[in-house]
Amino acid sequence: MSKISTLKGNLVKFYPFFVFPLILLYLLINIFDGNNGLLSHNRLDAQILSLKHQIDDVKKSNELYQIKISSMSNLNSKDLIDEQIRSVLGYGKNSEYVIYLD
Repeated sequence: MSKISTLKGNLVKFYPFFVFPLILLYLLINIFDGNNGLLSHNRLDAQILSLKHQIDDVKKSNELYQIKISSMSNLNSKDLIDEQIRSVLGYGKNSEYVIYLD
């Protein structure tokens, strides 16, 4: 029994030397690579930047569509209406060739 009590006494005596470094290691890992760590903030900042670029692209295309809609609603630009009918619906005369360019 004395060996067990001596071992138990040594464990209690040296317990902080084993537990505190493990806690410190856990905290350091989470500071750098946790869900709210420094590295994940860099990743989130990059993702925010790319999403802002996507939003800007969508806004630009939305503005172009608004310009097309407003010019088509005037019914004064028959060329634009004719172009949209040919490109979207695929209509054309029998004697015409339609070439699509992007």
